[in-house]
Amino acid sequence: MTFSVKSTIKVGDDSLETINTLGAKKIFFITDPFVVESRMIDQVINLLDKSVNYTIFSEIRPDPDQELVDNGKSVLKNFNPDLVIAIGGGSAIDATKAIIYNIYKERGEKIPFIAIPTTAGTGSEATNFAVVTVGDSKKVLIDDLMLPDYALLVAKFTKTVPNFITADTGMDVLTHALEAYISKNASIYTDTFAETCIKTVFEILPKVYDDGDRLSLRERMLEVSNIAGIAFNNAGLGINHSLAHTIGGNFHISHGRLNAILLPYVLDYNCKNDERARKKLDSLAKKLGHNDYTCIIKEIEKLNKKFKIPEKLSGLGKIDARNYANAIDKMADTALNDRCTPTNPALVTKFDLANILRDSF
Repeated sequence: MTFSVKSTIKVGDDSLETINTLGAKKIFFITDPFVVESRMIDQVINLLDKSVNYTIFSEIRPDPDQELVDNGKSVLKNFNPDLVIAIGGGSAIDATKAIIYNIYKERGEKIPFIAIPTTAGTGSEATNFAVVTVGDSKKVLIDDLMLPDYALLVAKFTKTVPNFITADTGMDVLTHALEAYISKNASIYTDTFAETCIKTVFEILPKVYDDGDRLSLRERMLEVSNIAGIAFNNAGLGINHSLAHTIGGNFHISHGRLNAILLPYVLDYNCKNDERARKKLDSLAKKLGHNDYTCIIKEIEKLNKKFKIPEKLSGLGKIDARNYANAIDKMADTALNDRCTPTNPALVTKFDLANILRDSF
């Protein structure tokens, strides 16, 4: 059993002061257009020493693809920075990881990297995972080279996030924690982190959804998003993510929302087909004041209802039923071979995955 936390994590507005302590002379910022247009990035740039030269690559969009990664890599190489800073949600941080990884494969050197998340959800600032869209599928990259050197958690940067994104990303946190908790590679260390995350999300995510100005609660969501990332970076995930990856790659739906819809179906499958997973979730349910794992599923369904997340994928109104039916075989095959599937607690076949895809639609 191994457990590691390789990124330095700092919380609060003053964590931004870390940037000037690293002695960087050329900083390459990677972000999305909103972070620039909202002037959020100015709150970081205004803190830089006067001698620092910087440039901003702000072309990040949801579900970054290989073309975007290649473009960012080209711009970065031309600027030749000594520090890279990603500011944004999971897409910005994942794209930055993929860019850095591709640069390493060419040059054999890792550029120092700071991640500043603007959503409490993916935990990408604490993981060696990156997801890049390639054609109609999502490719999962896993390599410690992509771990940020520093994760700076600043609650005010999540304040502008609308409540539906707060919900989607928060449900992503819950999915990370639950999948890590019942993963084949779970340990006492990852269980401790995951339990804290699960309890906190159930308690405070509805409050942040109702009132996004509660910065102390937003900070707690950033913290549990980060430690859920640490948990699954060590324990792995499962078929909830495998299925969300392939559905998202084919139909371009929010990753967090897909995870939220799939979660009751996947937990039910895992608990009915793996005794260890069922016992762990039964035990967790009792710690949360419930009877058994079915109560956890019901609590997830209550959250989804509050957040206006439908029970079925068809309720999204964005997926053509015929196209979905025609894609099930391909999606099941892709999910079976996804890098998150091996640590799923219950054994799965392509047939099982196809059934979950049908049931959840």
